Amino acid sequence: MLIYDRVVPLNRETHRRLRIRTAQHNARFAASLNSVPVATIEFPAAANEYAIVFAKLANGDFLPAVLVGLRSQQNLYVDENARWRRGYVPAFLRQYPFVLAEDADTGTVTVCVDLAYDGLSEDEGEPLFGEDGGDTESLTRAVNFLQELHGEFKRTAAFAAKIKELDLLEEKVIRFGNPDQPQAELNGVYAVSEEKLMKLTDAQLPELFRTGVLGLIYTHLLSMRNLERLSELAQQAPAAAAANAPQGDAAN
Repeated sequence: MLIYDRVVPLNRETHRRLRIRTAQHNARFAASLNSVPVATIEFPAAANEYAIVFAKLANGDFLPAVLVGLRSQQNLYVDENARWRRGYVPAFLRQYPFVLAEDADTGTVTVCVDLAYDGLSEDEGEPLFGEDGGDTESLTRAVNFLQELHGEFKRTAAFAAKIKELDLLEEKVIRFGNPDQPQAELNGVYAVSEEKLMKLTDAQLPELFRTGVLGLIYTHLLSMRNLERLSELAQQAPAAAAANAPQGDAAN
């Protein structure tokens, strides 16, 4: 579950007094991620700041993600005060501490919450439920966001499945570090092969153009130039962060 620790279904009786301290929201929960899943609708905004890559899941499927670190358990975008340094914040993180869980058999979804989040309290913050037990405006906004994001990730899964079907992805090894020192490596990263892309037939291209797949592919390819920016951030990182293991994996 990446950023989630103690996920439980949100219950209007059990969690009647639960509140969220939005003013104290921080990114500490994401500090150990070096990649963050993104939906295709986020590609234009994300590509301005991050390299968009593909992570291979345990079932063999692929998921687009932005790289935020080059070492295992190192997020270069979370500063010493647990704040996001700059740039676009992926929606996957903005939904936290909530998440929708989908039943694989029935397709029904349940709103869940991570009770490990330190921004939850029964004493201060915005209430999730009103005196009558109904959802507050704050919770309604959060649930609407969850539902929209859930739909976007379904569309993203279809895009990734098409990329896989066309066999366009190839594994990359990202090497980084100072030129005068041994290079470290980041493994487990996949990107569209431009060579394979150029071999697509004239019969395949119109559909990819019409459905927006081709545009998303080129946005992904253009975003890879941001690897240089990430490498610069890594070199500016505190010595303690740089002392981590020399190899990492994009899906941690």
